[in-house]
This record gives sequence, C-alpha cells and structure tokens, in this order.
Amino acid sequence: MMQRCEICEANAVTVREHEEKFVYGSGDDQVLLSAIVPVYECSECGEMYTDHEAEELRHEAVCKHLGRLTPRQVKAIRESYNLSQEKFADVSGFGVASIKRWELGNQIQGESANNLLLLLRAPRNLRLVQEANRKGSFQPKFRTKIADTTRQQSLKFKLRRPAPLENAA
Repeated sequence: MMQRCEICEANAVTVREHEEKFVYGSGDDQVLLSAIVPVYECSECGEMYTDHEAEELRHEAVCKHLGRLTPRQVKAIRESYNLSQEKFADVSGFGVASIKRWELGNQIQGESANNLLLLLRAPRNLRLVQEANRKGSFQPKFRTKIADTTRQQSLKFKLRRPAPLENAA
C-alpha cells in the first residue's frame, strides 16, 4: 500500500531500508557511524526523506558506539519494575528531568549514570538501593575543630566593595 507524500500529497510513497553513514564527534574523536534507516521516496515528485524513526535509529547507533544504554533500554529498565518516571527518580537518585531526557533520546547519559542503570537491571541491586534510601540520606560529619577566636572573627567579617574609581578629568 502506497503512503501519501508529505510534499506533493500524491499516494506514491514507498519505504525502503537504507544504510546511512554519518559522522559523529569532532576533531580527533570524529568517527563514521552507520544505521539502517527507513527512507521514504515519492515516485511522483522524486522527494526522499526520513522521519523520527530514522533519528531514533541514528541515536541508537551513537549510544552503541559510546557503550551506553539506548533510550528504549533505559525505559525498559524502569518499566520492568512498573515504576513511573517520578518513582524511578526517587528510587535511583536521578532527576526526573534526566530520566525523561534519556528516555526521549534528547540526551545521552554519562558513564557513571549508565553504570548505575546497568546495575539497576538486576532486581537485587534495586532492592539494595531502596534499602539504602530507607536508612536515610548520608549526612557527613566534620571532624575539624575551629577555634573559638576564629569562629568569633568569622562572625565579625564583612566583605566590603572598593569605592568606584572616579574619572580624573
């Protein structure tokens, strides 16, 4: 069945898979990546184009190159526990906005976040994180003693701005 062309509106669009090569990175870090993407072609006007699915496939190729979980994989981890993005943020310690960006493919998570996500795939590790969260957040204890005179001096300290320079005309 032919699809409607977004340009000329003729019912003459066919879809084929195409290996697309694209450059990722810059300078010495630049690499050539490839992804198999759907390409739409209109036999009436000759226009060829890709859509959001192609963009997602390119993004997945970048994630694979970087050794990161793809947006689908990040979402699958969260959904495997039947958690909303908000609840997953509470459990994992990630921000809700970060989870949304990773799942939508708007941002690729950093290495440390990716490592924690990989660990959270195992239910045992999720339980460990939940248990740690129940014990309360970490409160550092400072052992450095401050002398009373130093403390008193710090309370009296005032930062003063220098007077503006006047034009010497």
